[in-house]
Amino acid sequence: MTPNFKNTFFSVIALLLLIACNNRKTETIEQQKTNVSETPASRWQDALISGNGEMGIMVYGNPRDEKIIFNHEFLYEYIGTEGVKPPDIGDIMPKAKQLIKAEKYAEAKSEILKHAKTRGYQDILWTDPYHPACVLNLNQEFQGDVSGYERSLNYESGEITVTWNANETEFQRTSFVSRPDNVIATKIKSSKEKNINIAFSLAHQIDENQSEEDKESGIQQNIKMLFPDKWEQLNTPLIEKPETITDNHWITFRSKYQLVDRGYEVVVNIKNEGGLLTIKNDKIIVKEADNVEVYAKVIPIEPFSESVISEVKTTIKSLASYDEVLKKHEAVHGEMFNRVALNLDKTGFIDGSNETLIANQKGIGVINPYLLEKVFNMGVYGLISSSGKNPPNLMGIWNGSWRPRWSGDFTLDANVNLQVAAANLANQKEAIDSYMTLLERIAPDWEVNAKNLFGCRGYVSGTRTSGRHNYHTHFGKWPGNYWTAGVEWLLLPCYEYYQCTGDKEFMQNRLYPMMKKTALFYEDFLDMYDDNGKYLIGPSYSPENKAILPNGERMGAVANATMDVAVIRELLTNLITVNKELNLKDEKVELWQDMLQKLPPYLINEDGALKEWAHPNLKDNYNHRHISHLYPVWPGLEISPEEEKLFEASNIAIEKRGRGNGSAHGLAHTALIAARLKKSDLVYGNLLFLMKNNYLYNSLVTSHNPGVIYNTDALHSIPAVILEMLVFSKPGVIEFLPALSEKLPKGSVSGVLCRTQAKVENLEWDMVGKTMKAKVSSRKKQNILFQFRKVLTSVKVNGETVSLEGNTFFTNFEAGETKTIELSW
Repeated sequence: MTPNFKNTFFSVIALLLLIACNNRKTETIEQQKTNVSETPASRWQDALISGNGEMGIMVYGNPRDEKIIFNHEFLYEYIGTEGVKPPDIGDIMPKAKQLIKAEKYAEAKSEILKHAKTRGYQDILWTDPYHPACVLNLNQEFQGDVSGYERSLNYESGEITVTWNANETEFQRTSFVSRPDNVIATKIKSSKEKNINIAFSLAHQIDENQSEEDKESGIQQNIKMLFPDKWEQLNTPLIEKPETITDNHWITFRSKYQLVDRGYEVVVNIKNEGGLLTIKNDKIIVKEADNVEVYAKVIPIEPFSESVISEVKTTIKSLASYDEVLKKHEAVHGEMFNRVALNLDKTGFIDGSNETLIANQKGIGVINPYLLEKVFNMGVYGLISSSGKNPPNLMGIWNGSWRPRWSGDFTLDANVNLQVAAANLANQKEAIDSYMTLLERIAPDWEVNAKNLFGCRGYVSGTRTSGRHNYHTHFGKWPGNYWTAGVEWLLLPCYEYYQCTGDKEFMQNRLYPMMKKTALFYEDFLDMYDDNGKYLIGPSYSPENKAILPNGERMGAVANATMDVAVIRELLTNLITVNKELNLKDEKVELWQDMLQKLPPYLINEDGALKEWAHPNLKDNYNHRHISHLYPVWPGLEISPEEEKLFEASNIAIEKRGRGNGSAHGLAHTALIAARLKKSDLVYGNLLFLMKNNYLYNSLVTSHNPGVIYNTDALHSIPAVILEMLVFSKPGVIEFLPALSEKLPKGSVSGVLCRTQAKVENLEWDMVGKTMKAKVSSRKKQNILFQFRKVLTSVKVNGETVSLEGNTFFTNFEAGETKTIELSW
């Protein structure tokens, strides 16, 4: 080898290595916009999901015997409880309150329940359970063994793709749920002509693996209680045998609930290009087609006699090709998904299928950023895909079992609140609108709750709802009827939307009237005082925990839950703020100011922790999955580092909090609070715990406990955890990287809305180089205080050095202005 050749050879090698390194660097920061599975699902929990908010699908991905489960956001099995109003026991409240003031908590609880049962209330009532519509079975025939199998979900398009090879032929099935056309779409094709041989049929989706103990026994007890003369003749579940009709290219499926004139219809249209379509029994069979397209819709109907099949068929006939319907959907869904983006440095970590990533994460002691980024995107994707006329329920919009745990309903004392925790930060206004639509639908029942249970005007929410009603009837041994803080927590994401957007019309026409009715309840309810002249709040309940009484007994139904104090303070403060900002001049402002002065103070216990009950004789039970008493930290904005004593007490409280039964929503809730408390290690630790301890199905949907109970509250709140650890905001203030661990050394985030009508357009961080660069835009003219919790060495705004006040600095914005901020520390 000559010297010149050697020099040239090694120069080429060096260039190739440089290109390879650059390519690898690009790969390690590229956003993970798909998730991939290397095996078909053997259970519905591992099926890949798609949805348009109204309808959802779950695709197993089996090459030969495929199942696609259809869901609809309004399909709840009618069990007869939804219209039962709470007992009229408001006249008992004065006596019960005096018993509570005397700390005779058990007597007060007994008195309330005794009178409730004499006035028609029998026992705790379950909500109608969420259920699947049906399953579309696709039995595809082909020669040869399967190889090269893969199924994947594209977050940007919502399309699920299943591919495999057999007999030198490549097969592909794709499915999605269109937003613009409101239809479920599937396409089957192969690399060879006349090679699609497939049969289609519809049936009720029954989970053969669901054990009896997994089904809610309380539902059967309710049915027996409400229908004593007929319950033995009723089906389980309460559904009649479906009517299935196969006609030409159509399969229709009509299913009626037994106890109400209500049901649903499913319409499926099968279009084959080439080949022969025939009907045998209830199946449509296609032979030797070039490709097949399938459109379907699920439609709830009431009354059941008013079929909509004819109209739906007309709508489906007018649809364009699968590819054109997908293109329209991609434009809408993709824009929503790409409003926010996370890019983590993944250098040194492995990528791979969902199964590979989950297995890898279990074996290492740090977060694999490939997995975390995919789960973040899955959370944003899931929130978008399950926000329709309802927000996500416990299961998002996806379910493969009748009578899932906790009915798969909307549980209002933490779960639904976590489901929408990322909606504003991730700029998903459609999710907030769907959430607000649910609240407006059930709000009339809140007035019934307030009147019947407490003898008060205004609003009191129940703890559980299937979305039609929210009567407060889920109590008995469990004292849910003591909880009055629900409405304010429910309304807070809507108030946060106002803070982020400045939407005055939304505030004045939709939210403010509801806030006033919530305050109206407290105007009537708060009529008992302690020895210091402050309100004594009772009945009071801190979901779902129990206080330790002086005699060692544990009791949930007590007085002065810290959460109650926090939500009342927040509600009244926000009402006063809105009056000032919008110049409403409400005559009740002085009353609200007076009520604020009468609220009891937060208390700190002997451990230095913020007490869960603002009462000297009630002690804390630390080991619990709910963290309701830290409401003023998250989701509230009351306790911050500037409130040094309460901030430190909150830090101690969260450090002492146990994981209870290990609920995923508790881990996410703790992480959100930890982000507000600037506890980066706890945020990171809880995310790591969720990633590596069997909380992820192969679909990347989360479970309630390790490996069991399909729930999306953790999935949908993980994006909120990550966004809160990167950007904190409140009116007039933005803080960068408040709880970011050094173990996530480099990355970027874009599109984060802030609670001061500003947006972090983009933020890049380098924890090793100790630099950060951000672009921030403002919707309005304002002076924003920027905070950073490290010792800053340099700050530049639009290239010019600015003066510091400690680790803070102010920047003026004109309406619509964007500024670049560079920090080093």
